[in-house]
Amino acid sequence: MIKVWTDAAEAGLLDRHEKRGSSFVYLPDVARARAVSVTMPMRLPSWNMQFGLPPIFEMNLPEGVLRERLRLAFAKATGTFDEFDLLGIVGRSQVGRIRYTGQKEQLQEDVPFQSVDEILEKRRGGDLFRYLIEKFASFSGISGVQPKVLVRDEAASVALSKADHRLSESYRGATHIVKPACRGRAGARHRPLRSALRWHLSWI
Repeated sequence: MIKVWTDAAEAGLLDRHEKRGSSFVYLPDVARARAVSVTMPMRLPSWNMQFGLPPIFEMNLPEGVLRERLRLAFAKATGTFDEFDLLGIVGRSQVGRIRYTGQKEQLQEDVPFQSVDEILEKRRGGDLFRYLIEKFASFSGISGVQPKVLVRDEAASVALSKADHRLSESYRGATHIVKPACRGRAGARHRPLRSALRWHLSWI
């Protein structure tokens, strides 16, 4: 069973339902503002899916190379490897306001530090990205077929911790999205991912 958090507070429980589905129920006395989605408002009955997870819980599941890396690392331990297993692995580190932990676990979102300046300086191409995949795969709750990982830059994390107003409740989570640059473009780009107070970094 997976505990679902919104805005760094407990919101509900997600469990498997029948053979291939899932079921989500809100915890008692959860404020309406902490609903996981406008399409899944607060209510006493559970929200049941016959197949897979509710769309709001699927939106940040890894795909492509990242998903395969996680499958190779965890499939033997879990015995299966479906969307529910994947959410349990990467759920603590997500883009957005929703996080996931084990039923009896507290939310500990600490992501290992990785200097973004070091990434820009070394530019070791495939070798560097393989290193980042190995280190950050289980902290990368982010979708998209193009390979990418979430990393936590120490300087950016410190700056977020001192900010008076943040768009995210967390400042110990990932601060950057790192992915190989497309179309062979040299150099690096930074742009804000405003919805989750992150930065998008492209590199070669």
